[in-house]
Amino acid sequence: MPKLIITGTPGSGKSTIISKLSGNFKIINIGTEMMKYITNKSILRDEIRSKLEYNEIALAREKVFDEINKTKGPVIIDTHTSIKSGKKFIPGFSSTDLLSLKNTKAIIYIDAFAVDILLRRIGDRTRSREDETAEEIEEHRTVNISLATYYSVQLGVPLYIIKNKQDRLDECRRDVEKAISDALSK
Repeated sequence: MPKLIITGTPGSGKSTIISKLSGNFKIINIGTEMMKYITNKSILRDEIRSKLEYNEIALAREKVFDEINKTKGPVIIDTHTSIKSGKKFIPGFSSTDLLSLKNTKAIIYIDAFAVDILLRRIGDRTRSREDETAEEIEEHRTVNISLATYYSVQLGVPLYIIKNKQDRLDECRRDVEKAISDALSK
């Protein structure tokens, strides 16, 4: 079944926008689904990258990708383009992950200005994220757009970059829905 990857920098509003999309999609959040396969149940979702060994993370990811590929109907994959841990950037997809995703139609990157991301992160009490400056967030955005471009090339699919401007959520949602319609029509 067709798959769409919707990604972005943490705090760009990607998961909020995905939750407001119209359409009949199975939405799979990689981080949330990984928690099903993490053996240490005292680990919180936002602690996966800092408290688990890479091999356990890789095993959980492999199981999630198997689950994605078995899903019937259109799928939206909600994930980070990369995960930042200190000065290190961990790509959201390995080459193996990308090759395992059959029938991917597009990558949609939800973007926002660094200062808007910073304000959203400050206001979001539901998540535990690293404290970063607007300059550090801008660096993360730059890495993410580079990686999203790489993912697009590797999959041979279009990359849509859609700006989520402050207080313009409905406009961004409509733009994402247009991108989805366009990607699925090809």
